[in-house]
Amino acid sequence: MKQKLVPAMAALLATAAGAAEAPAAPRLIQEVPYRPDARPQVVLEKGDGAYQVRLDRDGGTFAKWKLVYRLDDDVTACRFAVRHDAPEAVVRAGLLTVRAAWVDAEGKNLRSAYLEADSPTGFSRSLSRPEGARFAELHLGVRYLPDRTITFRDAQCAAVTLPERRARIIVAKCTPRPDGLATCEDNQKRMESVFDAIAAAGEKPDLVVFPETLLTRWVPDLGTDMGAQPIPGPHTQWACEFARKLHTNVVVSLREKADGRYYASAAVIDRTGNIVGVYRKTQLTVGEYENGYEWGDELPVFDLDFGKVGVLICWDLWFPEAIRGLRLNGAEVIAYPIAGTTFAHFDTMWKARAMENGIYLAAAISGESDSCPSRIISPAGEVMAETWKEQTYAAATIDLRDPPVNLPWLSVTEGEGETRTFYTHERHPELYRMLTAPKVEPTPQKP
Repeated sequence: MKQKLVPAMAALLATAAGAAEAPAAPRLIQEVPYRPDARPQVVLEKGDGAYQVRLDRDGGTFAKWKLVYRLDDDVTACRFAVRHDAPEAVVRAGLLTVRAAWVDAEGKNLRSAYLEADSPTGFSRSLSRPEGARFAELHLGVRYLPDRTITFRDAQCAAVTLPERRARIIVAKCTPRPDGLATCEDNQKRMESVFDAIAAAGEKPDLVVFPETLLTRWVPDLGTDMGAQPIPGPHTQWACEFARKLHTNVVVSLREKADGRYYASAAVIDRTGNIVGVYRKTQLTVGEYENGYEWGDELPVFDLDFGKVGVLICWDLWFPEAIRGLRLNGAEVIAYPIAGTTFAHFDTMWKARAMENGIYLAAAISGESDSCPSRIISPAGEVMAETWKEQTYAAATIDLRDPPVNLPWLSVTEGEGETRTFYTHERHPELYRMLTAPKVEPTPQKP
């Protein structure tokens, strides 16, 4: 059956007249701040197919139109869209607030999410209907922009069908032999045993993540090259073979040698065994740079067949700017190879980084069974799967189709929201200039 979406007022009129339902303008609600002294300073005017907002200079702070649509039972998802005439600088500053909301029969907000700018003059987003939603709302707002009329046009809330975007994620827990007995050959065999276990279990993963530089972990007497290899090289070619065999994407970390320089790196390999790209660790420990490593200078996001994946390595996660940068670059999943650490502080760190960015975190770790687990963490900070045991793996199926969770502690206007957009759209980058300032200011030259 073809999905239908009938605006709320049209449905009520059609029912009263006993006529067939037909599309018409949605029910409109004008909304201004709760402060009584702000109400006279906000002007909302509706034109033919246009929704205009103007804030007076003397104190108007925020106003919006709320367009309410009643949902037919067979609607499973909607595409929300609107055009506007705001200058690019106004959009970049976040002075337009364009979001969708799902509301139940009692008027409770079930989920809210910002629309994404899809052009210089438009916003859109397709979202799945949550269980219990009877109405869809499109909120068209302007904030802190006095003496300028903003016009919204061509507002849409259309029924669509969204394809599933599920992905099976696996993180390995591998530990080398202790007491100086580890070798590169044995470490690779331990990784291979995890690949074999995945295949024997009949898993069909979309991504497999291995711990940090596992090939050379705990191996003594590696010499000046520290066991480093080029990419592509022997270790990545080995991983490429297993990616083809299991028909999965793989993230494998190793010590990389490139043009006479050394990096702690991770190769991202697709299902065909092709190396899609390389991430080089951007935050080095004291021991790493004293041993000759150099840091990477990019935060790439890799567009794999199931979604957009960013990579961080171990110490990187202590720097919230790194994972936030990947999120802003479009990452939906963070593959996180890590060497090892104590459990207490990383238990908090992993969850916090996932929650504050609305992102899935797939952390693969080495170390003994009682040290720290490999984990897959949801954007709500929930542990979806974990393994503490050496030479094993944890697996979970994630859903990238929609805002992943409702977080009831979020302070959004009418109810629950989702971190994928709220924690990124509500930033004020102009306040954070010190984050990109030089660590040491240049010394003034004497005249």
